[in-house]
Amino acid sequence: MAPLNAPASAVVAASEQEIEGDEESDAAEVAAQNLILFFGKDDRVFVTPPYAGAFSAVGKMQTSGESHCTATLIAPDLAITAAHCFLMTPRKLDKGRWFWAGYHEGKWLARYRIENQFFHPKFRKGLEYKGDDVYIKPQAAPYDIALIKLKLVDGIPPKPMPVFSGNADALLAKIQQYDSEVTQAGFASDHNQVLTAHQGCQVTALIEDNTLEHQCDTLSGDSGSPLWLVTEKGPMLVAVQSSAPDWFNRDKADNTAVTVLQMPKRPK
Repeated sequence: MAPLNAPASAVVAASEQEIEGDEESDAAEVAAQNLILFFGKDDRVFVTPPYAGAFSAVGKMQTSGESHCTATLIAPDLAITAAHCFLMTPRKLDKGRWFWAGYHEGKWLARYRIENQFFHPKFRKGLEYKGDDVYIKPQAAPYDIALIKLKLVDGIPPKPMPVFSGNADALLAKIQQYDSEVTQAGFASDHNQVLTAHQGCQVTALIEDNTLEHQCDTLSGDSGSPLWLVTEKGPMLVAVQSSAPDWFNRDKADNTAVTVLQMPKRPK
């Protein structure tokens, strides 16, 4: 605190120091909580632009309400993401606006206008809003996956990422074939202008409701981000990031992704 009878300038300076100290303390607290969410170690790496291979299909999505998620190009006019990205405002559908494939610090490989979004109606009924947070109830978790219809505006379209095709038994066998390791990449809240990736992160369970549990390092902003297998024939997308527990519940649960088995019917 400033001393009594100090000049106004000294009071202002002291107040600014206190604010800076509070901000530093808050930042340190958030970093510590993130580290817990990262299972004790941040294993992410920065993807070097321009993104090559599978990473070029991963992009940043913006809604009309200016919420941001990660999405992945899976066809020339189609991308996949999480359904909750369109329902961050209570009782209101927040339609998609833009998808930037290969996004990096305000630039992109290709820019698409989002013409529509498709997800299961059961998902919308299974959300609970508490303050600024959205909670996905267990009965809705298997439906947190969406397709977005796209129209290319400018840029050079990247190659879409291939998607797994088959049933649950085949998916489990395929994941086990590659030692239950996947790659995840997204625009996490702590580095939201660049793409980060966790390579070789572990799938810990495939659940009967066609969700999977995993230990990829994710934060908000990673919602909708792809989890893919690295195969001899190239990447194979198997799931999209849905949710994670609060940091203080990390020891009780891994992260949850929804497999492509739950993907809505592709629009014509």
